Amino acid sequence: MNILSLHPLRDAQIEKIRAACPYAEIHTAKASDCAPYLTDTEILLAFGQTNLAPILPHAPKLRWVQALTAGVDGFIALDAFRQSDILLTNVRGIHGIPIAEHVLGMILCRTRGLLTAHDNQKARQWKGLRGLDELYGKTAAIFGLGSVGSVIAKRLKAMGMTVYGVKQTMNAEPDVDRLFPPDALYDLLPTVDFVIVTLPLTPETKNLFSKKAFEAMKPSSFFINVSRGPVVNEADLVEALRKGDIGGAALDVFCEEPLPADSPLWDAPNLLITPHHAATSPLYMERAIQVFIDNLKAFPDTAKMKNIIDKKRGY
Repeated sequence: MNILSLHPLRDAQIEKIRAACPYAEIHTAKASDCAPYLTDTEILLAFGQTNLAPILPHAPKLRWVQALTAGVDGFIALDAFRQSDILLTNVRGIHGIPIAEHVLGMILCRTRGLLTAHDNQKARQWKGLRGLDELYGKTAAIFGLGSVGSVIAKRLKAMGMTVYGVKQTMNAEPDVDRLFPPDALYDLLPTVDFVIVTLPLTPETKNLFSKKAFEAMKPSSFFINVSRGPVVNEADLVEALRKGDIGGAALDVFCEEPLPADSPLWDAPNLLITPHHAATSPLYMERAIQVFIDNLKAFPDTAKMKNIIDKKRGY
């Protein structure tokens, strides 16, 4: 079994992979330097935004791509890969803890005036903080109740909030007070204080949050996106913030990354920007490699593997 990782692996991680598959040949290389290994590569590990176009034609034995991310939009953007029989899996399930903590931090920055307090500190000014609020008793709607959304729901319930969830399948969620189908978007938005987006990027979700959605929200509502940038129409969000259609927003993901210096988002009022770091954690790769190892032990028996992606649906 020939395994190629386009991301560096620690010696301990390589040994764990070998323990799961003793006959594996394991190589690591940057995408720009991987050509010598492609002819024999059967399993490829890479982040989900990797462009497979220069790789796929030179990897005739490739049977399985393991995304080291939850998002796989970079892979499935390539028609040749999407239409192939090559198996695709991701590491869905490892991001919940850091992203939920990041979302909670974004919310607390808003409700407790922490960014203003920090600015005052840097200016050596002792000023009272206005507009402080509590999370207790507030209502949040989480759009996309997968592994990340479910952990966010748990954290928000612990803060005494009412939590609504929007998902395709109406199966029970232990930390969600009420579930809604996707077509309830415009009925739900006017009723909640916080709108949190953890949706995958699909043709159905692209630009889902645009002018109509922002106008439907409470003027005091706070919008958070930790999923994929194109789920949001950024120009419409800037307009909504400037007009006061919503009270504020926090973005960790963007249509173009890095965010260009001339993007109007930088100057939008009441907007908190973080550089696609919500899932960052010192435990990230350990968790990702463990998902891969669990699947490697089962491969090629797909019935026993998890996180298999329907390439046509995108998730």
